[in-house]
Amino acid sequence: MSPARSDATATLRGAAVGALSAGLAVAAHGAGGGGFPASAALTLLLLACSGVGAITANLPPRFHSSSALLGALGFGQVAGHLTLAATAHVHAVLPAAPMLLAHAAATVVCALLIASAERLYRSLVHVWRVVLRGEPRPVAVAAALPHPVPRRNPVDALLRASISRRGPPVLV
Repeated sequence: MSPARSDATATLRGAAVGALSAGLAVAAHGAGGGGFPASAALTLLLLACSGVGAITANLPPRFHSSSALLGALGFGQVAGHLTLAATAHVHAVLPAAPMLLAHAAATVVCALLIASAERLYRSLVHVWRVVLRGEPRPVAVAAALPHPVPRRNPVDALLRASISRRGPPVLV
């Protein structure tokens, strides 16, 4: 693989990790009793999760495994929770059991979704590349066959000219 494009799904993986980390951190935080964050907390959360997504997208190809994906999502959940806990929130930095379970469940669900999306993306990109990279082939046009010209016999021409094509008169 070339260094410019080491893995076709790296950008997809990074964007998905960043977006899902932010969205599911808020959802798991709310489901665990933390409530919905204010605009300042949400802005910091988006910045933190964008950073996690950017780091994930730029990981070397040897870190593109399921366990690395689960670790990146876990790191995103931890970063999201710490960001939400650092802003004016009512709970402690260490999460309670329901919130911890909600964050863990969100991490596993996100890992499964991203892994499935990567497999589908790889298959679709492979088909697109095969179809679009095909060498252009000239279109085969069937050569027009000449129509056979019947031979003209001078006797036939005289006979055809002498045969009257007029019918009987019409009664008025």
